[in-house]
Amino acid sequence: MGNSSTFRWILTVVFTLLIQVLFLRDLTIAYFAFCFLYVWPLLKAPIDTPVAYLMLGAFVLGWIVDVFYNTHGMHAFATVLMASLRSPIFRLLTPANGYDERSHVSLQEMRPLWFFSYLFLMLFSHHGVLFLLEASDFNLVGISLLRGLSSCLLGILVFGILELFNLNK
Repeated sequence: MGNSSTFRWILTVVFTLLIQVLFLRDLTIAYFAFCFLYVWPLLKAPIDTPVAYLMLGAFVLGWIVDVFYNTHGMHAFATVLMASLRSPIFRLLTPANGYDERSHVSLQEMRPLWFFSYLFLMLFSHHGVLFLLEASDFNLVGISLLRGLSSCLLGILVFGILELFNLNK
């Protein structure tokens, strides 16, 4: 990752965090679908990003959101879990001939089937765990998974739209 792409990635992190804590905190659809924009930089990190850096970044991002949401480490746990599952998800989705020279996760480079499968697996791992932790009651597993799935679908829609703005860059 060069200096300009690192700087751009840091700006993306700061921008998505600000939007998350200032505007998206209380925004829901029927109290079932939540938009967690702050995970976007983790999803878009270059494929060759070392897992340790990704997990450290995930922890910091999650912890900052936890401070503003007063969620006592739930976002930090969910983002670290998502970051730790990234490599196995890449291995699961890797095409037979590999990634060629691609180093960026994008709809344009990875094509829709790969990209949306990747988004679904990553977002559902984050959202599902987050809502299960929040519920902390076995009787609420169904509702928690439904909230995780609906938030995942909303995230796929939002991140898909964001990718459409980046198609020709």
